[in-house]
Amino acid sequence: MIKSIEIGRKEDGNRSIADKIIKRIHDLEKTVQNNHGRWAWELLQNAKDSVAENNRKVSVLIEFSGDCIKFSHNGDHFTEKDIRGLINQISSKEVDEGKISTRTGRFGTGFLTTHLLSKEVFIKGIVETSDGDLYRFGFPLNRNGNTTSSLIPNIENAWTEFHSSTENNRIKKYDEDQYNTSFAYTLDKDQKKIAEIGVKEFTELIPYVLAFIPKIKSVKIVDKVKNSDLEFLNTDKIIEGFKKIRKIENGEHKIVRIIYSTDGHVSIAARAVKKTDGSYQLFSLKNIPKIFCDFPLIGTENFHFPIVVNSFFFNPQTERDGIWLTNGANDPEVNENKELILRALTLYKQLIDSIGNKPFTQIYHISNTNIPETDERYFDSSWYKISIQKPLRTFLLTKSIIDYEDGSKGRLSETWFPLKAYNKEIREKLWQYTFDLFPTAVCRKEDLTHWMELIWEDIQKITYGVLIDDIAGSKSISELSHYFDKDENLTFDWLNEVGNFLMKDEANLSLFQKKAIIPNVNKKFAIKSSLYLDEINDDNLILILKLLGLDWNNILLHKNVNFGEFEEKNKKDIARNIVEKLKNTNNSSPDLIEAITILSEWFDNNSQEGHDLFGETYKKRAELFMNTIEDKESLYKVMRSSTNLSQLSKVVEAMEDDPKIFHNLEGTKEIFALLKQHSVEDINQLRDLLENRPVRKSLLPITEDIITSMGITNLDDWQEAMDDKDLAAIYNHKSTPTREMFIYAQGLIKKAKQNIIKHLRTLDDYNLDNLDESTATTVLAGILKDGRELSIVARPAYNGEVIIYYGSERNTLDYIPSELWVDDGNLPRKITLGHILKQAKIVKFPI
Repeated sequence: MIKSIEIGRKEDGNRSIADKIIKRIHDLEKTVQNNHGRWAWELLQNAKDSVAENNRKVSVLIEFSGDCIKFSHNGDHFTEKDIRGLINQISSKEVDEGKISTRTGRFGTGFLTTHLLSKEVFIKGIVETSDGDLYRFGFPLNRNGNTTSSLIPNIENAWTEFHSSTENNRIKKYDEDQYNTSFAYTLDKDQKKIAEIGVKEFTELIPYVLAFIPKIKSVKIVDKVKNSDLEFLNTDKIIEGFKKIRKIENGEHKIVRIIYSTDGHVSIAARAVKKTDGSYQLFSLKNIPKIFCDFPLIGTENFHFPIVVNSFFFNPQTERDGIWLTNGANDPEVNENKELILRALTLYKQLIDSIGNKPFTQIYHISNTNIPETDERYFDSSWYKISIQKPLRTFLLTKSIIDYEDGSKGRLSETWFPLKAYNKEIREKLWQYTFDLFPTAVCRKEDLTHWMELIWEDIQKITYGVLIDDIAGSKSISELSHYFDKDENLTFDWLNEVGNFLMKDEANLSLFQKKAIIPNVNKKFAIKSSLYLDEINDDNLILILKLLGLDWNNILLHKNVNFGEFEEKNKKDIARNIVEKLKNTNNSSPDLIEAITILSEWFDNNSQEGHDLFGETYKKRAELFMNTIEDKESLYKVMRSSTNLSQLSKVVEAMEDDPKIFHNLEGTKEIFALLKQHSVEDINQLRDLLENRPVRKSLLPITEDIITSMGITNLDDWQEAMDDKDLAAIYNHKSTPTREMFIYAQGLIKKAKQNIIKHLRTLDDYNLDNLDESTATTVLAGILKDGRELSIVARPAYNGEVIIYYGSERNTLDYIPSELWVDDGNLPRKITLGHILKQAKIVKFPI
């Protein structure tokens, strides 16, 4: 062997190692803002990898003392390859390439990210040689040096110090439970900040890592600066869908709940906390990396999959800040990543189905379906939209994941949200006014901002126009009051608030010309251009014009309205219309006579105004009045009568109070003649006669209660119902139910179902763990009663009746072991066949 050549070969190897280290650290220093916490994950990964291929579990201790941070673990000892990997920076994976391994990768270029903490680290541990001997060691690893020539001596010194530390340190065995391996980093002021940020990130994410990696038994963090002691204890068990990580902070024990599901290759997770009422509140995932490859891929916080996804088999990008999802059909790594995401989607759907019948709130935290924000060069957006986003959104639309203010839940497809384009103030106003009208048509107010970030174009939107349509559908103040269950004064207050809100945006003024939502004096809604301010201030003149056939209460603005600007109508305007009507009226109807009578009296009390406003009509007022009297002979009799006029006046008042007095006198004669004709001598004979006479019934009007009783929630089902000749014979099918009726019915049906489900859960002989509400709107399947499968038809009966119309209900009650349950507002109860026979008075029926 030529010694000089061998020395040159060794120098070439050291130069190659030094070049690799310098370049990698240089690149890392440029990304330090995104890698504050990566050092902790690299060290934890190495600890996990040390026991990856045996049955042991590893515990970790992190000690932070301000100018130093020390990472220790009780995993397996080092191998000779591990030592070479540490000093020469060659990954164990590189050394073992071609072999199947459960290691994420030890002491490769990823380990260099720990030098963002410090370029000087003191490493202690135990190494096993190829012949099986064990040695304790401890040596400094110094990566200072910006040139090859300055770094090579540090590499050689590391080897020298390592070999020196093993002299006279041979051991026969060691305590595996002790923290035999440690990495101690000396910190300056800037590096201390990196350590603090890393510890904070590590503390927040470690529960997810423990859920994904059972090989890590515990993690303890001792912060001597803040004098705090924090420990996380792992578990293998999954209880009721949760992994419960024990957290001990300064002696106080808590449970960190991770909702968890896995298929062996892929796992999904999210954090939740159990509330005092027994419900589970989900945590936000906004700042949590969504992709884990056993450990978090920092940088995937905006990869908007709805839940955290982990797989050991993910193929991460070089900087471990994402996964390869490029448009490359022939790339096996890309295809594997896509397949893993598809498996995660399946797990997610199963998870949502499993929590649908459990008391989970804030489900929006795991409902994000937006396109991931990632480097477009490495992301196939077309594949993601078609294979992930579209099926995900289609699935979520059908699920009851919306929390309502009354504590119930509703489907996303049945819930309305303000348009995203509006600012926060407008969105909250639109929410409030829609909630006032339809409490189960919008989410909880506290959830609104969160859902607004997630909704998409297929979800129903609340706009100015939609709000106006909802109000216009009421037709009048009295109908609008019905929705609030308030008096009309409070309804006016609400409408005034809404009106002023809408008119703040000038673009909405045209909507008031198209939709009638402003009340006139008759309290009926009208369009804005048809209404006028009442400057007449005279009810008699308005009544006169009404008797003449023109009701100005339809065009005069109600006095309680305080929004909008309107033109006026005054006495001159109404006088002109009265005169015009009198000119064009030739009949002698009672209304005309009454109008002229009131006008004549008004002239007597307002002579000057009568002269100024009515002109010629006022001058001819006596003639006008006399022309209304056809039976002048009777008038003359009255005038010639010796009876005091005040007494005659009382007779007239009595007849006005009860106009039927005269007719009753005449009618009595006819009734007695009719009774005599039919030989009816007393009231009992009359009752018998009437009860035997068939009575023709009129068609019933369509109401919200009827729709609710039938369990109908949309127009298509109503039209199908009217094809049933029996139902059509009862209800007026020419009128069409309104959208508000269906929303009202949906709300009551939903309420009844929730109450019945809640009651059934209190009964020992009913098991609802596999409850399925997807069979039909009012059918609850998947229930076990005394161990036998049972289906239940659940219906509201708040108006005291139930109409069975749906074929699905009839079939369920006919062919399947089933029961009929109703909620009448008191306590949900089962309706038996005996109850139906008794209440409906059924004494016979076909077989």
